[in-house]
Amino acid sequence: MFDTSKIGTSFAPFTYEVQRGKIHELNLAIGDMNPIYHSREAAQATGYADVPISPTTPTMFNFWGNRTRGSSMADLGIDVSRILHGEEEYEYLAPIYPDDVLTGTTTLIDGKTRPGSGGHSLDILTLETRYVNQHNQPVLNTRTSIVVRT
Repeated sequence: MFDTSKIGTSFAPFTYEVQRGKIHELNLAIGDMNPIYHSREAAQATGYADVPISPTTPTMFNFWGNRTRGSSMADLGIDVSRILHGEEEYEYLAPIYPDDVLTGTTTLIDGKTRPGSGGHSLDILTLETRYVNQHNQPVLNTRTSIVVRT
């Protein structure tokens, strides 16, 4: 059973530098050939200042930028070896471009326990990460739901 007194706990901030090549590689991997994600000129021709991030790019920020996320969750008593990804939600507040340096702070904003099968239970946790860019401008909020099999 999840300890609800942990709700509101924030993890140490982390930084992630947005890289043009990674935007390109991710979109190749998912088969999105929209030229705005692959060419500065194509992006500028449609009104962007540079290549914008694509809608699911922030998934990389949490997985590759937040290197202490697993240990931070373990410190809260979450068995990270039993985590299933639930869902991901993104709220864009401002454009994010290559060479932006983002600082993210993750907070556990919700947690509940639900009965599972075979006498087990499931802890359903929601983590929110708020990002600011190098100008301290809020640019993105993400919410991730994880399921922990207990």
